[in-house]
Amino acid sequence: MSVAAYKSARHATAPPTSSNTVYRLDRHKKRNMKLHRELFDLITAHPNCRYVGSNGGVEAIAESLGFQSHDLAIANVKIGRRIFALICVPHRLWDTPYPTSQVLALRAKARVAGYAAVIVPQAVILREPRFGNAKLLNRTRTLTVDTTSRMRVLAHLIENGPTCLSELAELVQHNDPFGAVLYLVTTGAITIDLGKCITPYTMADIASPAAARN
Repeated sequence: MSVAAYKSARHATAPPTSSNTVYRLDRHKKRNMKLHRELFDLITAHPNCRYVGSNGGVEAIAESLGFQSHDLAIANVKIGRRIFALICVPHRLWDTPYPTSQVLALRAKARVAGYAAVIVPQAVILREPRFGNAKLLNRTRTLTVDTTSRMRVLAHLIENGPTCLSELAELVQHNDPFGAVLYLVTTGAITIDLGKCITPYTMADIASPAAARN
């Protein structure tokens, strides 16, 4: 039984499936797919994080607590050498007392089972400007940047220090020069402040400036 339908289901006795119920179920599934994409964008935008995939163990625990597959977005993320199980909770469940308590129970059981479980409300994923930046960076992941352009950008940063994106874009021979520079951010070659909205005047620097300039 879906946690979202818990209260109404307590007093119901096998109600017939209505077109409205099918519509709501389909809507929840689509929103869950969107939540997975939002989570993926947020993870892959950070060079120190790696999206590993789903976590069948935590999903099985969630099912035992009454959650359906479309209720939560559960995924593994690798940060450094550790793998964390992210339990992403959509607005419709996080704002309701009973499902929220079940999410806390899910985290507790997952940790007992040996998973480094972390609860992430959907509002945290969508927090701006970080989420908008993540979506922008994720669009550059399919680009390719030639070695010469990469070296030009790195050499400029080593010699001149932090530089705005528009100036770095002028160094790159590419049909999408800004995209090429932002691609270097996703690889970890250069860094920017993801806590601020990305603009042409966002300052970028090499990942380890002290080591590179010594």
